[in-house]
Amino acid sequence: MSQIAFYIGERGIHWSAIIITMGTLCCLSLTIALFRQRSESLRPILFYFPAATILGLLFARLIHWYFNTEIYGSLGAALSNFDLGSFSIPGLILGIWLAAWIVYRLELVPNSGMLLDCTAPGLALLIAFVRLSALFNNTCRSRIEIHRPLLKTLPFAVANTDAAGNKVWHLATFFLAFLVMLLVTLAVLRFYIRRGKRRMRPPCERSGNVWRMFLLYYGAVEIVIDSLRNDSPLMHFHLISVLNQYSSFVSLAQVFAASTALYVLIFYSVRSIKSRGFQWWHAGSWVGFVLSLVGIGYLGEYKVQRTAQYFKCYSIQIISCLIMVILIRLIYSSCASKKKYPW
Repeated sequence: MSQIAFYIGERGIHWSAIIITMGTLCCLSLTIALFRQRSESLRPILFYFPAATILGLLFARLIHWYFNTEIYGSLGAALSNFDLGSFSIPGLILGIWLAAWIVYRLELVPNSGMLLDCTAPGLALLIAFVRLSALFNNTCRSRIEIHRPLLKTLPFAVANTDAAGNKVWHLATFFLAFLVMLLVTLAVLRFYIRRGKRRMRPPCERSGNVWRMFLLYYGAVEIVIDSLRNDSPLMHFHLISVLNQYSSFVSLAQVFAASTALYVLIFYSVRSIKSRGFQWWHAGSWVGFVLSLVGIGYLGEYKVQRTAQYFKCYSIQIISCLIMVILIRLIYSSCASKKKYPW
């Protein structure tokens, strides 16, 4: 249960909600600042942000409810009582993605990619605040215990009290995620500033590249963070329960991260091949991508669950994630031109 900051009447306002609200306002401010560089009118934002908030929250709760129905009791409770349960960040991303497409279909922006590019740095910052909000509850902790006295403090560890009343220090996954997502925010913002005016080789579009890099960076971080968590939301299907024998130990966030990385790889591979023709390094990038997934999924996730060799397995997983990011960035670079737009 999250710590309550203050009461409004009989309604308790939680610290975690305050932190997330601050992150939302920062996301909105940064999105507006970047959008103003590309458009004189803020009318699209006036429709986009409320739609993104509603759809993001709806999808985030729906997905969390589906895989954790025992927490809520009913779908109505999940959508009406926000003191129960949590939410899924992949659902938030999907809701924002859909809202941008709706704004485009309403012809308020020339394409959805421009809107998503302006959103990407702020969304990375919002996710950082979401992780920081776990400071005031018991979510996003690791099963890994910290024994060295020098490390028994943030950002490395956080104290928990076990059933016997003993204080046990666990790796502060949420705070590490907060710090790394701040770095992702800077990386995505730097990409926006340095690559936002970069011409792309036909048929690759100029817009949407910052968003795709955000998906790639966030996914790489989430793969490791979600593995470290002791409360990672696993994929327990209800309507198609036969899949549970294959998926009940798999993290939803990790599957989403791998899926979005695959989407980004396919997107740039297709356009690179159409632009340059098929080259040997196109095949090499796919081989490297598959090998990185083996390192992430088998040598990292599978092995750590069965051997508990944390340092070895997570080192392999982190290196594999870095290789995945580098390979896809290289394919992106093959689609980019050295020339820049003057605006």
